[in-house]
Amino acid sequence: MARKVFVSYKYKDELVAKLQDYFYEEVNGKLTFVQRNTRVRDYVDKLQDKIGRDNINLGEKDDESLDDFSDETIETLLKQRIRQCSVTIVVISKGMKDASKSENEQWIPWEISYSLRVVPTGGNTKQMNAVLGVVLPDETGNYNWYYTSNPSCNSITHHIGQLFKILRDNMFNILEKEFRECSGTKIHTKSEPSLIKTVKWEDFMSDNNSDYYIEKAIEIKDDAESYDVHVNMD
Repeated sequence: MARKVFVSYKYKDELVAKLQDYFYEEVNGKLTFVQRNTRVRDYVDKLQDKIGRDNINLGEKDDESLDDFSDETIETLLKQRIRQCSVTIVVISKGMKDASKSENEQWIPWEISYSLRVVPTGGNTKQMNAVLGVVLPDETGNYNWYYTSNPSCNSITHHIGQLFKILRDNMFNILEKEFRECSGTKIHTKSEPSLIKTVKWEDFMSDNNSDYYIEKAIEIKDDAESYDVHVNMD
């Protein structure tokens, strides 16, 4: 089933694996091939092709900054882009956070916060979106900046400490926790311990997996009462 999807991402983050050497884009009003580093936005182009461009609304634009808008204007922009979507995909990349700015000054936390909220909009209340994190490989082509495999314990560590707070707060936040111990470490045993599930880019893009993971995110959202949901960025 086709779902309307909002994509939240850091447009110019280049700490990602190379897709190609040349990109077709507009330069001085003309479309041409240019040589540059791969950006997260190039992955989003492929995401659009996978899901269907008519089914996607995009987040951050190349020339937009929160500095230029009031809180009221930001909320209006988010409503326009998010409220018609039932799913928000957050593209999780190594350079998604700008260390020179507070989280309140960056688009992604605002977009996640609004996605998770239930907001009255006249006679049509905006419901909570399902939120799915798609993790990109870094500039070395690896995922170990975020995932670490632990074969001896048959587990995977998620390095969520480097993410925006609203992402961290909605991961491993299931209310009824279950653990097993291995080598002195507690490991979650619930099948879906996080409200915001994550998946590797290559797994999401493989065959029909995109539909599977989107529907899984919706299943988790429909069971939101089982999680300690955080909608604030602070």
